[in-house]
Amino acid sequence: MQVFVAVLSNAIDRGEFEKSWNLDCGSNLFPGAGFAFAGRKISLMLQPGPDGRWQTESVHRTFSSAVRRVDQSCNIRWM
Repeated sequence: MQVFVAVLSNAIDRGEFEKSWNLDCGSNLFPGAGFAFAGRKISLMLQPGPDGRWQTESVHRTFSSAVRRVDQSCNIRWM
């Protein structure tokens, strides 16, 4: 399992984020993705892709797009 952790400049609503994630086809691109919210920190847990890893750029791009649809002014810092 791979875990990506992002710290946001603003807290966002979990339901709105998940709706936005699904609009971006995140659920199709990354089946079985799980999220853990803790204040401004969101952890994204993924099962490995066919080659054993996900493309980090694709994960970051899809995640960032989902966040930006919820809050356009929110900055994302990856840990």
